[in-house]
Amino acid sequence: MQKVERQKHKDRRRGRLTGIILCAVLLAACVTGGLLLFREGKEQKPVPVSTGSVSGTIIKRGEEELESITVTQQGKDPWTVVRDEEGNLRLLTEGNTSSWSVDRIIGRALTDAAVNLTYEEVFSDNPEEWKSESWAFGLDEPMVTAVFRYTDGTEKKASIGYSSDTEGNNAAYYMSIDGDDRLYSVSAGTLEDLNVTLDMLHPVAQPEIRKALLDRITVKNGDGTIRREWALQGKITDRDSAENWILTVPYTYLADYDTIKGFLDTAENFRLGNYVGEADEESLKTYGLDEPASIIEFHMAQGSTGTVSDSGVYDVVDWEDSTVTLVLGAHKTDMISYALYGNEIYTVPDFTLQAFLETETLRTVARYTIATPLTSLKSIVVEKQGEEAVVYTVYKKEAETSEENGEGEKTEDPGYGCLRNGQEISYDMFSAAWDRLLTVTVSGKLPDGYVPGEPHTRYTIHTVSGAVHTVELSELDAMHDAVTMDGYTLFYLIKGGMTALPEAAQ
Repeated sequence: MQKVERQKHKDRRRGRLTGIILCAVLLAACVTGGLLLFREGKEQKPVPVSTGSVSGTIIKRGEEELESITVTQQGKDPWTVVRDEEGNLRLLTEGNTSSWSVDRIIGRALTDAAVNLTYEEVFSDNPEEWKSESWAFGLDEPMVTAVFRYTDGTEKKASIGYSSDTEGNNAAYYMSIDGDDRLYSVSAGTLEDLNVTLDMLHPVAQPEIRKALLDRITVKNGDGTIRREWALQGKITDRDSAENWILTVPYTYLADYDTIKGFLDTAENFRLGNYVGEADEESLKTYGLDEPASIIEFHMAQGSTGTVSDSGVYDVVDWEDSTVTLVLGAHKTDMISYALYGNEIYTVPDFTLQAFLETETLRTVARYTIATPLTSLKSIVVEKQGEEAVVYTVYKKEAETSEENGEGEKTEDPGYGCLRNGQEISYDMFSAAWDRLLTVTVSGKLPDGYVPGEPHTRYTIHTVSGAVHTVELSELDAMHDAVTMDGYTLFYLIKGGMTALPEAAQ
């Protein structure tokens, strides 16, 4: 029988391989018995030889001609979907179709494979060359078999297998069609379109978590008690809202800006995995949801969000306040858990929720002493024992008007100015000093239950959104001050650690 040469990648180093083969032939001529072609107990795979026919279409039908698709994955029970009058695919179970349509993306891929099945290359058009050794192409036990049925009563059965050389290189996917003598190679994409598990068919109702509207994230124990919580102080529309989050449980303290920003991004990008089933008493118990491990709530305030449509129009959508609740149950694997969302059970990748569940609480609070960026600052009052209070005020300068040629035209943006106790000082100097102040971080954590004494220095910060923040320093020991932010004391700072703001202009 003529051997069929298996598909090779074009980037193989043919010259080097040829040299190795020639050396092997010379060595074989020198040894007395010659080398065996097969090792004991193993068979050598045949190598498919291309017929030269590259890329083509096996099935070309109209979508309206498709009746049903039956898929059997290796080692699993088959499932069947049928096409309804609206063109949607529905799962067929015990003679009845499901009330839900197959996931839109998966249904589109299945339909396209059934009515427009293509191949990359024909490797043999002689069945005697490959069918007796179909195992070499993964076709004795195919990875997936699909049966496409059409409204005219005809059907096509396609089987796709996987094969590679002994070193695991040059992997290829081979396909056979019942009633067709040819051996085809197909793309990994064709296999992916058909290699669909039953639990992937059900559409997944993804939760809508809009980070622009988020104002509270709560993690609860299974019994409903709050384990940790972060909440926004103020309104979601405040310019400095990202800097105004606080940790409220297990203690209260200003939250770290970067951590909260990461939380908001993670929440908005969260996606459920596969649909498992409807929630009832038995399924809740089966998947560990009757006594959940954790409950996560994402609360969104009433507000509006906007997106730019494909036509370039900015669309605004108004939302009522809402809460997305995820109840987490048992683990399916080391990396996947079961989750209850609404009245349905899904799988969920553990890593998508680790930030909320496993981040050390202390790492989510601010380590810096000043959290207000200069763009959000309206004024700051500095009070020190035995000294007069100093007030710094940031303001927007008004643009001047030019009267040249008798026409009033405003000059370019003049920027910002700064007053110290009502007297003008260099805004650039204040800006540089404020940037240095924003880099001041605490030195360490105070013992639990520490009660600070009377402050010797107080900073009162007023923001453009109307919020007021306080930073108070009180003596801890000869080298350190306790830091109290917005009334909550958690850390200490080395004495003199707060950098200075500008003095009065000379």
